[in-house]
Amino acid sequence: MSATHGDSMIEGYLARLNAAAGLGDLPKGAREELVDDMRSHIAEARAREPEQTDATILNILDRLGEPGVVVADARERLGIRPSAPSSRGLLEIAAVFLVVFAWPIGVILLWSSPAWNRRDKLIGSLAPLVTYVGLFGAGIGICNGPANICGGGSDVPGIVSALITIVMFGAPLFAMFYLAIRLRLSRQRRIAAT
Repeated sequence: MSATHGDSMIEGYLARLNAAAGLGDLPKGAREELVDDMRSHIAEARAREPEQTDATILNILDRLGEPGVVVADARERLGIRPSAPSSRGLLEIAAVFLVVFAWPIGVILLWSSPAWNRRDKLIGSLAPLVTYVGLFGAGIGICNGPANICGGGSDVPGIVSALITIVMFGAPLFAMFYLAIRLRLSRQRRIAAT
């Protein structure tokens, strides 16, 4: 009998191990070394087994341990203290809403939270600026100037004016929904890694 799903089980285990190490604070080199070590341990254990079955592969993976535990052991061996688990609470919820309704305060909260990566923070900070720049432009007369970019005159067709308005007022809502979705995905990834 052969291990029909053996390779996919091993790759799945190594992927979970890599994900658990990536969510933790293991340096990239240590993470790659850990995955390579586990891959070689699995290969050695498979070579010692006289019969390659799915059950044999599962036993090998069970002896290695759960990926989260393996990563915690590697972190301890390297002397890396685990970062405090970030709670996705009021700070993050306030940041999501205030980025739209009180932009400066929302941006400060957004950048002070560890819940989002740098790209998410940039999108959340800059997308609402489209509206503020547009409204500021309307206030200083850009809308009534020779280009008349805000519509209402003969220089900009109605459809372009409508698109500008949709983008201008949709950008903050996009930022709010984007941040909320990314917050939820980050929470799900952390739960899956443990």
